[in-house]
Amino acid sequence: MRLATTAFLALIAASVAPAQKKEIVELGRDLALLQEEVRALKQAQDQRLSSMEETLKTILDQINSTNRQVTVLDSGLRERVEKSVTGQMSVLGGKVDGLGQDFNYIRESVAEVNSRLNKLQQLVVDLANVIKTMQVPPPPPGGDIPNTPPPGVSSTTLFQDARRDMSAGNSDLALKGFNEYLAWFGSTDSAPDAQYYIGEILYSQKKYDEALRAFDRVLEAYPRNSKTLDAHFMKGRTLVRLGQRNEGADEFRAIIKLAPKSDLATRARAELKDLGLSPGAPPPPARRK
Repeated sequence: MRLATTAFLALIAASVAPAQKKEIVELGRDLALLQEEVRALKQAQDQRLSSMEETLKTILDQINSTNRQVTVLDSGLRERVEKSVTGQMSVLGGKVDGLGQDFNYIRESVAEVNSRLNKLQQLVVDLANVIKTMQVPPPPPGGDIPNTPPPGVSSTTLFQDARRDMSAGNSDLALKGFNEYLAWFGSTDSAPDAQYYIGEILYSQKKYDEALRAFDRVLEAYPRNSKTLDAHFMKGRTLVRLGQRNEGADEFRAIIKLAPKSDLATRARAELKDLGLSPGAPPPPARRK
């Protein structure tokens, strides 16, 4: 191409003037140089493209290698994670099962303890009932009384009937009713009252020895009950009737000591005054010289 261009320019130069020939020759030389530069530039560009292709190929190979390594690493890591999680879940499941068994054992133990406590509580209640039964004194002789009340007889009805008979002056019926009450319902709250009313009936019948025993039963079998002060007072009066003035005075003084501001304490002071005795404790006996 370079030779054709030179020949073409030479042909043109032959047909033109000398001044123009020089310019044409120079133009041809410049054109040849330009063609050489273009050729060199194309060659350099081809070399750079080839180098870039090689570099790109190397980069692609490295990327593919890295991807393969990442895939292998991901697979191994996933396997290790799965094994680790599976192992930990297995251990945790075993611990949960163990905790469940421990909880069941504790629940069974608590149930057993509650059962034993209930049995113990029932034993305490039974023992208390036995003690109350042992504390109730047998009623004084007055005829045979069945061990159990007849059908339809309740503690409330029996007690109210006996009180009504006592108020109506039917002392024997009232005495029988109170004795039956003690025999059948001797551990109830009204038992001390029934025992006390027996003493009052016997006192009104001037059976002082029997009345004294009845009042003693109130104080001994039912300590600290609603009739404690009344029993002390009537016991004191009974002792005075039996000629035991000092012993009777002691009962009156006991009331004053237990409840100094009560109505019975006022009555006890009046009884002591009638006996010519002081409400205070009696002086000790004088020593013999």
